[in-house]
Amino acid sequence: MFRFRLAIVIVVSFCFVLSLGIALYWGANEVARYFQHSQTAYETFDDYEQLSQEAYRHFKQRMDRLITANPNSETGVESSKRRLYEAMQTLRDTAVKTPGKDSASEDWTNKPAELEKVAHLTAFLEASEYRFEEVERLRLQGKLTTAVQVLAKFTEEEIDGKFQPLIDAAINAEREKAKKAKRELEILVEKSRWTAILASLTAALFSLVAGILLLRAFKTPIEALMKGTDEIASGNLDYRISLDSRDEFAYLASHFNQMAKELEVQQDKLREGRAVLEERVTERTFELNLLNEELKRMDNARREFLADISHELRTPITVIRGEAEVTLRGQDRDAEEYKDALQRIVELSMQLGKYVNDLLFLARADTANLQFEWNKVDLADLVGSSVEDFQVMAQEYSISVSLDAPTGPLLVRGDKQRLRQVLFILGENACRYSKPLGHIAVALWRDGKQACFSLTDQGIGIPSEDLERIFERHFRSSNAQHSRDDGSGLGLPMAKSILQAHGGQIAVRSVENAGSTFTVTLPLLTVA
Repeated sequence: MFRFRLAIVIVVSFCFVLSLGIALYWGANEVARYFQHSQTAYETFDDYEQLSQEAYRHFKQRMDRLITANPNSETGVESSKRRLYEAMQTLRDTAVKTPGKDSASEDWTNKPAELEKVAHLTAFLEASEYRFEEVERLRLQGKLTTAVQVLAKFTEEEIDGKFQPLIDAAINAEREKAKKAKRELEILVEKSRWTAILASLTAALFSLVAGILLLRAFKTPIEALMKGTDEIASGNLDYRISLDSRDEFAYLASHFNQMAKELEVQQDKLREGRAVLEERVTERTFELNLLNEELKRMDNARREFLADISHELRTPITVIRGEAEVTLRGQDRDAEEYKDALQRIVELSMQLGKYVNDLLFLARADTANLQFEWNKVDLADLVGSSVEDFQVMAQEYSISVSLDAPTGPLLVRGDKQRLRQVLFILGENACRYSKPLGHIAVALWRDGKQACFSLTDQGIGIPSEDLERIFERHFRSSNAQHSRDDGSGLGLPMAKSILQAHGGQIAVRSVENAGSTFTVTLPLLTVA
């Protein structure tokens, strides 16, 4: 539809331009033709003037020759005659090329009349030559008076009566032709000017009207398309262009809507893909976080493992070194005493080997997963041998150790090495945090179906606000941190874990700067 309108405008505009070109071409041809007519008329007019002058000059030369009878005038006569015939030939040539039947005016179509005029003039001039020759014969015969009379009669009747009116009529006719050609040329130029003006105005008016109509036809679809592109560019892919026409703009709007629909589908797919990707990234991130937490936990377990190893290995090594030093410093000891010392060193070495091999215990905090060797254990014997070890460690700190225990056995079900580990933890803490020249009191007694063990020191004590947290892993009371910086806060939590696995408990009473008392209870083994 729009292409049809545009084609009509182009065709009509082309017709206007073609018509204006044809009109201008026709006008130019007419102007050239009338100009040619005018030029021909003026040329003919000039030729008649020239012929008239040459004719009268020749007549005068002939008359002078007849009247004066001067032989020298023969040359002038021949010269004027030659010029006269040349002027006549020029006029004859002009008459021959005068416009004929292609002229628009009747005056230009009478070419035979022009040729007839030229023929009359030619005939007159030839007849005049005959008369002049007749006058010349009369003069030569001595009949001068008759010759003069004939010449006067010829001049009056022929030259003035016939030739002069014929020349004047021809000149006047050519002058009128030139004037008429000029008038017609001016009229044609004026017509061409108005034709060009009217054609230009018509073309301009048509172009203006056609431009306004096309602009109105353009405006609505162009604005709709521009709005659609702005909406799509802003991300509104749901927008659709609505045009009621059936032209090219409607076709373009349809394709534009199809493009927007496909873009919307692609965007939905991208959004879904992005959502899936984000979900996968979230899952992978969660997995990585879990792995990271696991790595952190493993790293913390590794740190705790190393701390536990350093803590647990330190006590038996200290005792072994102490036993060896005490034994080496002793004087006059018998073999039995050396044997007892070596036996304790062997037991402590076995204890140390058990610590080294039992990595699971140091790697896990859950006591349910610990490995124990359950046997009957005489707690009285275990406490007694452990106190002897305490005494070795206490000597380094100038601390005395005492034991109050029953003479009979106190049997419990448990792991001897684990229970020794608990005693070592309590003894080492008492030695490390007791004041020099202090005293550690160890007591063991039966309380119904339970065996009770207590260790009282005269050390720095524990602040009341820290009593509930001393069994937490890596926790150390504030005064312990100020007193010693080599603690790890692992001993008491480990001791509590071992006792809980044996069905026992551990409690503490403490006064800051006065000392602490740790009490351990274990169920006695029922003897069948």
